[in-house]
Amino acid sequence: MTEKKKRILIGVGLAVLVVGGAIYWWKGRSAAKKTTPPRIVTVKRGDLRVAVSATGVVEPEYIVEIKSKASGEVESVFVQEGELVAKGKKLVKINPILEKRRVNQALSEVRMALARAAAAWSKSTFAAAQLKRDRKLLKKGLVSGDAVATLSKEVAVYTGEGMVANAQVSKAKEALKEAQDRLTETQIVAPVAGTVLNRDVQPGQMVASGTNSVNGGTTLLRIANLKQLFIRVKVDEADVAKLRRAQKASITADAMPGKAFTGSVLRIAPRGTVESNVTVFEVVVAVDEKGSAVLKPQMSANVEVVIEERLNVLLVPQRALQRVAGSGGAGKRERRGYVVRDAGGKKLTVRVGRIVGGQAEIISGLQEGSRIQEPARQKRSAMDRRGGMAASGQNMRRVMGGMR
Repeated sequence: MTEKKKRILIGVGLAVLVVGGAIYWWKGRSAAKKTTPPRIVTVKRGDLRVAVSATGVVEPEYIVEIKSKASGEVESVFVQEGELVAKGKKLVKINPILEKRRVNQALSEVRMALARAAAAWSKSTFAAAQLKRDRKLLKKGLVSGDAVATLSKEVAVYTGEGMVANAQVSKAKEALKEAQDRLTETQIVAPVAGTVLNRDVQPGQMVASGTNSVNGGTTLLRIANLKQLFIRVKVDEADVAKLRRAQKASITADAMPGKAFTGSVLRIAPRGTVESNVTVFEVVVAVDEKGSAVLKPQMSANVEVVIEERLNVLLVPQRALQRVAGSGGAGKRERRGYVVRDAGGKKLTVRVGRIVGGQAEIISGLQEGSRIQEPARQKRSAMDRRGGMAASGQNMRRVMGGMR
């Protein structure tokens, strides 16, 4: 590059810097002239609430899966989803033919076991009587000792067979009872009172026994007690320590805007779980009677447990407070306080209580109706613009340095 071109480029760079500096200076003056004055707010009374909020799902007190000990074809289903049923109400009927056959087979097994037991004990009784007679003859020398010993072994064997036969009789009788129970289970009745949540079978469908099937059998219905509902929520470890059993809770549901229900903390998990690298604890909230009559299982619900409530206290925006350091006296630890500025800009020392949601409770130092300043929101500072200008200058110097 020729010396003449270098001089031209340097001149252009210097001109850019001069123009940029002039623009920066002019904008700085304009910004100073347009500084927004602080907003004046009035100290008012209001309520301050410290609460723990969480979202969960509505659940019933319990859900009972109705299954049958019997297998076979469903003949009839007597209830529909949403129907309220009393304990003992007939729900489902299964064709009993298959279970009747099993009862007859079990009855035959009992009879056969009884016959085997009778035969075994007859042999044992006969052998025992013969052994008694031969022992008398042995004393007279009419039979040999070996014959008596052999007969003693036979008596022991027959006695053992009789005991086994008795056990087989007991086993066969238990199998008969089970078969009879399964036959009874072809008429399914409600084990508890509640509302039918699901009807999982239809007439003509084949169902498997809940006792003999590997997969646990076919679910026929699901019944739940909806008179008492609960909400399970996950609470962060930072908030769970504030909760106590029986604390009152406010409940709202997305499906019912504008409506609120009440409840109470029923149970707090003694151990937390880690979810997404955050430790949470499960908290169960019991819904009151009014809410249980309206809410439905699996609805999303928002729970708010009020930890502390300050009613009719003096409130100011948190942004109006300025923290200051103050000495507690010789030998005492330094403590921090707050000041505010009144409408005229004078500093006033105030004592602050709770600060929640951008609102601060004033314990002393102000009165209701007092007017104080709230700092205006700051725009981009001159320092930021100065830093940007300096960076631009540095970039220009790098460019010019590269031309040498």
